[in-house]
Amino acid sequence: MTSTTASRVLGEPASAVFDHLTTLTAHESLIPFTRITARPAPAQVGDTIVAVSARWVRDVMIVTRADPPDDGPPPRPGVAVFEKVGPLLLGVARIVVIPLGPTTCRVDWTEDIVLAGPLRAVHPLLAPAMQLMTARALQRVEASLRPAPR
Repeated sequence: MTSTTASRVLGEPASAVFDHLTTLTAHESLIPFTRITARPAPAQVGDTIVAVSARWVRDVMIVTRADPPDDGPPPRPGVAVFEKVGPLLLGVARIVVIPLGPTTCRVDWTEDIVLAGPLRAVHPLLAPAMQLMTARALQRVEASLRPAPR
């Protein structure tokens, strides 16, 4: 199993960031060459998401947890968990949004996955690719939430 975590502090309220990250159709703008089939709203437990990258890597996920953050007191992190059920990726993706104040939060995006089937041979390349993908996605989240210059 490969485990990677990308983290980023964002100058936005935790609830807004959580809603953005759990609106999975928005991930098309975060992860290059990926198309997402999902409800156009924040994920709910039981939702099935299908992500297709580079036209052939199919990643099917089921939402097993979707608890939004609460600014408190005491503050409570938002947690979304996506079980990857194949056919090529198995494991869990977890997005945690931790309130750091009314307009600041930290996002931790963890991928605990393994390749199934014929791609098992390239498993050593998985960790660097996943780390790069999630770090870049969080960078794009920050840019998309930043107000446009006037």
